[in-house]
Amino acid sequence: MLPITVEHIKKIGQIKDSLLGCPNEESVNAVFNQFGIDDFPLKTTFLRYSMQVQDVFDAPIDQSIDQLPHGEAAYREELRFFLDGKWKELV
Repeated sequence: MLPITVEHIKKIGQIKDSLLGCPNEESVNAVFNQFGIDDFPLKTTFLRYSMQVQDVFDAPIDQSIDQLPHGEAAYREELRFFLDGKWKELV
């Protein structure tokens, strides 16, 4: 297991704070580009962390994105939910 440093924790907090201020997909992409994150599962994890999602159950994926590679499809679905903003009512 890799050691986690205070710098890692600070960076994760910066990413979360930056994502919370994103009103659209372009700004979300800019945050991920700024921090050098291009892995879809990692992007999905950061979106879920920002929304304070602890568990994800087998929710159906939107059919319009279902043909994308699995990691990207899950990310696109999570991004859609993130940008919708309804999750803010639950936290």
